[in-house]
Amino acid sequence: MAKKNKRRKFKPGTWIERDMAMSRAFLHLGGFAPQLLILFLLKRYIKSTTKECTNLSELTMTYAELENIHNRGFMGHALPKDGISRPRIIRALDELLAKGFIEIVRRGGAYQQDKSIYGLTEGWRTWKPGTAIRVRPKETRVRGYVNKPKNQMLRTETLPIHAHDTITHASQ
Repeated sequence: MAKKNKRRKFKPGTWIERDMAMSRAFLHLGGFAPQLLILFLLKRYIKSTTKECTNLSELTMTYAELENIHNRGFMGHALPKDGISRPRIIRALDELLAKGFIEIVRRGGAYQQDKSIYGLTEGWRTWKPGTAIRVRPKETRVRGYVNKPKNQMLRTETLPIHAHDTITHASQ
C-alpha cells in the first residue's frame, strides 16, 4: 500500500536568535520584560519564502491588549487569570528600551486613541550593565487648565443683568 502524503498543519510560532537568548542583556531582563519581548517577537510577520521579517519597525502593543491578556489570551491562547497591571507594563517597556531590544518609532496619543508603534532593534548586542541604550521620553502633555500660567487662565467679569445699562471699559 502506498503511504498517503499528509500535509503538515502549520502551527504559528516564533523563534529567538541564539545570540539574543544568550546575550548579557537578555539574561539581565527581569519581571515581565522577557515575556513582553516574546510577545513583541510573536507579532513579527515573517515571509515563509524568504524567511525575512517585514514589520520590524511597525509593531504595536497597547496597554488594553496587555491588561486584558488574561481574559482572552494572546492571539486566542488561554493564559492564567492573573492580570498584567499598567505599572508592570511600563516597567517592562522601560527595561526593554534601556537594554536595547525595542525603540519607540511613533508615540501614540491619549486623546486621539492612537497606538504607539515600536520597532525591534539590535542595541542589546552592545548593552553593558549600568548603561541605558534608550530612555522613554518624559510626558510633555498638559492635561486640563490647572497647569497653565495664571495669565493664560480664563478671566470672568461680572456684567450687569439689565440690557439697557451701558458698560464703559477703560482701554488702558
